Amino acid sequence: MAAAPLGRPLHGWCPMPTFFSDPPQIVYLVLAALLLLSGAVWANRRDRTSLKVFVGIVAVLTILLLLDRLFESPREDAVNRLQLMVKAADAKNPDAFVEHLADTVEMQTGGQSKTEKREAIKASPFWGLLKQFDVRVVGWDFSQLETTDANKVEIGFMAKGEAQGKPYPVYIRAMFTRQPDGKMKLTAFQSFNPVNRSEPIAIPYFP
Repeated sequence: MAAAPLGRPLHGWCPMPTFFSDPPQIVYLVLAALLLLSGAVWANRRDRTSLKVFVGIVAVLTILLLLDRLFESPREDAVNRLQLMVKAADAKNPDAFVEHLADTVEMQTGGQSKTEKREAIKASPFWGLLKQFDVRVVGWDFSQLETTDANKVEIGFMAKGEAQGKPYPVYIRAMFTRQPDGKMKLTAFQSFNPVNRSEPIAIPYFP
């Protein structure tokens, strides 16, 4: 039997609090500052108390780094999946792309909203056009948007398709929802004007 990925149980989802699996950057900055300060105090005083404080901060920072490394947060999972989807689109590989989709996805490109099945997206003529015009696809600036449901995470990011030297940039909002097997899968997709991010725009021939 294949080994389970680090930080995940063999069956189901491991509910590690996000604070530990994906600590805010400010936490590391504060701990690093405290580490430097306590280290300087211990180097100056050389007493047991200052040594205990220094060792304690080292221990806390080490544990936090291990948890961050071993456990994947919903945000990290979603961003990783989006990056893989961008790579799949650039490689014109619909099979790899739809691996990260739920059975149905709520799509809004332009002014229209519709529900698409995963297999329909896989069979879309969009993939043939990517190959025909040798479209290069890239994505960047992935950031989590505010959500109130612990089983959902929304990521906003910039993406661009370029063919024959003509770029087509869009801003995308992608919603991932935890599935019964514990995996996060794409359940909603919206594309917007990259300058006015409240104005929906269509991605040509997608989905």
